[in-house]
Amino acid sequence: MLEFPVLFRIGAELLVGASVLSVANSRKELALLAGTFLVGLSTLELMLHAGGF
Repeated sequence: MLEFPVLFRIGAELLVGASVLSVANSRKELALLAGTFLVGLSTLELMLHAGGF
């Protein structure tokens, strides 16, 4: 199975985090955006794992 090195995964997470910080106007919006992202990411990884990827 092809896995990205940890450095690339951390870089991608920092890029997403920076974009969320630029969009959110308050701590509440930041928490909502980050939570939504984490739920979506978890669902995607679960589906990929269930599919055998």
